Amino acid sequence: MRTDVVIGVISNIREKSAQFINKELKDRGVEGLINSHGTVLSAMYDNDGKMTMNGIARFVGKRKSTITDMVKKLEKLGYVSREKSKEDARVIEVTLTEKGWEFRDIFKEISRELLDKTYTGFTEDEKEVLMGLLFKIRKNFREE
Repeated sequence: MRTDVVIGVISNIREKSAQFINKELKDRGVEGLINSHGTVLSAMYDNDGKMTMNGIARFVGKRKSTITDMVKKLEKLGYVSREKSKEDARVIEVTLTEKGWEFRDIFKEISRELLDKTYTGFTEDEKEVLMGLLFKIRKNFREE
């Protein structure tokens, strides 16, 4: 087995998973959202629907400028609202709207279907080994 194409394989899996998510969103009539918005929504769901912009960036491991663009789009689509913190005007607080919370069930369904597809044919032991190896690769890049 060729081991020198690992990054290409990971990239291909990322692309295929993004295509899967975008198709599922379209099939469910969800307009405007794309796979990358799921990162922000997932963070919000995991944190009771309210976070700062910096908190989201730290939670998902992306630059604040990237998160700002995604949050602005989510706000335009009605999934979140943004406002300056009452304690510190430099801090932007992001809150899920009713529409954001209502989307949670669809989000969970698509996530479950993506995981089911990802792990088709895997044993529980294989899943654990795979995750351990992927975390090891990620750690290698964090030590630079």
